[in-house]
Amino acid sequence: MAQYSDTTWVRRHMIAFLSVIVLVVLVVVAGFRAAIHPFWTWIVLLILFTVLSLVLSRAFTGRTLGILIDDRNKYSLSRLQMLLWTMMILSAFLAAVLANIQLNLLVFVTGAVEPPIILYQPSGRLVSDALWQAGVLEQDPETGLFYAVPSVDLSQLNLAEPLTDGRVIYVPRTGESMPVTEMVAQTEGPQTSSPLSVQIPTEVWLLLGISTTSLVASPLIKGQKDESIVKNQSVQQAKIEDLFKGEESGNVGLVDLGKVQLFYVTLIVIGAYMIAVANLFLSTQTAIASLPALDGGVVAMLGVSHAGYLGNKAVSHNEGAQSADANPAPPPEDQGGVG
Repeated sequence: MAQYSDTTWVRRHMIAFLSVIVLVVLVVVAGFRAAIHPFWTWIVLLILFTVLSLVLSRAFTGRTLGILIDDRNKYSLSRLQMLLWTMMILSAFLAAVLANIQLNLLVFVTGAVEPPIILYQPSGRLVSDALWQAGVLEQDPETGLFYAVPSVDLSQLNLAEPLTDGRVIYVPRTGESMPVTEMVAQTEGPQTSSPLSVQIPTEVWLLLGISTTSLVASPLIKGQKDESIVKNQSVQQAKIEDLFKGEESGNVGLVDLGKVQLFYVTLIVIGAYMIAVANLFLSTQTAIASLPALDGGVVAMLGVSHAGYLGNKAVSHNEGAQSADANPAPPPEDQGGVG
């Protein structure tokens, strides 16, 4: 009996799976409280997501890379590229959110504040918090209420507005009008300062859509040729070379160039995107508003590669095998002489 069918085997690995989830939560909590560099936060999250996938795979299939095995009991290239992109995007997004939470916002307070000062404020603070630190607001020790110091007019400011990095707060004196630039900024509305406001570029969504389409379309195409698809009897028979070999009886022993091309393109694009994400975390000193965008040409190249991969699956590769069955080779002639 296979190990992975044993209840104790599955339970043991599920405990390990939950333990890794606890580690992910601890990393997230540490991101709130400790000054961990966002690059290392991303690396740790990427490793933990990988370990989660491997433990879950081992628990239910008995194979470390069983998550890549499809219903043919063979390793699937479409599953591999989908898993890689999913772990990459999720870990980068979560690391960017944690980086924004740790970030101290730089705020410049001027106007009635003499001399003008630069303040560092934690993410999520309001204009009123900056003004209180600048000494424009004071608190009544008896009532706990805040009030403006004399000679300033705070009626022209939105004290409940969230702070954004690089914000300039002009505090008008009594009877003074707000400068035009400040009025225009307030009319346009505040920029979002939520740590969750990390945009995923359209090109990345397109890439994920292409990968998902390939994952879904691949078994649909193979389902139309079920009789010619070569399948293994169990997951234990899956081999890494399945990622590069043909799937039908006519080409199962041959290298599938469509798979090889998709593997190369996926590996190169993911490697390049990892470098871009690493550079983002290593070089950015302000709030992260978006993950790195992909060039449209890169998305087009990946789309063409997936189209070739799926198109090659749709073409029948059994003509040679069927022809050989229909026209078997003649039996060899008897070369022996009459004794």
